[in-house]
Amino acid sequence: MPFILENVTFTYQKGMVFAREAIKGLNLTINDGEILGVMGATGSGKSTFLQLLIALLKPEQGKVFYNGRNLAQLKRKELVTLRQEVGMVFQYPEQQMFADQVYDEIAFGPRNMKFSNEEIKQRVRAAMQQTGLEFAQYYKRRTTDLSSGEKRRVAIASILALNPRYLLLDEPTAGLDIEGRKAILGYLKDINRRDNVTIVMVTHHLSHLLAICQRLVVLDKGRVVMDTPIGKLLECYEGLSELGIELPAHLEVAYRLQQRGFHFNGEDLSMAGVARQIAQQLEK
Repeated sequence: MPFILENVTFTYQKGMVFAREAIKGLNLTINDGEILGVMGATGSGKSTFLQLLIALLKPEQGKVFYNGRNLAQLKRKELVTLRQEVGMVFQYPEQQMFADQVYDEIAFGPRNMKFSNEEIKQRVRAAMQQTGLEFAQYYKRRTTDLSSGEKRRVAIASILALNPRYLLLDEPTAGLDIEGRKAILGYLKDINRRDNVTIVMVTHHLSHLLAICQRLVVLDKGRVVMDTPIGKLLECYEGLSELGIELPAHLEVAYRLQQRGFHFNGEDLSMAGVARQIAQQLEK
């Protein structure tokens, strides 16, 4: 059930003095089962793009299709179903928590769906397991006592408890330390592999996308200016530089070596993968 955006345009405060066109003629397909990374400078339209995918915003021009349906034409009950199948975790979601205990925070969605207590418990337990939150240790914990990384995992678990097909994340690693960031990215990668959940992740950091994404889309002033497999980043060096996006240091080294005749397999552009490929070519 791919998302298809056709010539989508959205303007904030349309018709007013401070009108701002956030999305301009955007065309894009998001494929089932992929992990898509979305980058762009502040004001490039990233967050607006995510909100269009769950019909929090409606395009003034163009169409957004999900499962063959135009989101602008969905009725109220159909929108409820959409937001169960397509879950969004906002930036700094821990600031939006309202329940005192972890269990109640994660159970909120399933309770609204009128599931039985046993079904709710099963969904909460499964969602916690998916995000590395051991049930017995965390379910009675106060949300205010959690670390930033733990709160981020609870926020993701609260969406996973709805068994979504799509997971939209706005800067999911913002403010986390290295270990917290690695943990979140690892859980997201596992969710995608195990359950085939399609993930769309907005971030300012290309290095974070390298860990899990298969494809990169770059927005600039509301338009898609780059759409490339992660494995071809070295081929996009000049284009990324023009957009003000710097490659991680190890890819910068790989690019410079590539200019001198080295060859790199795009299937593994991690730091370890690049180091291994350099060593192999030096041994020849």
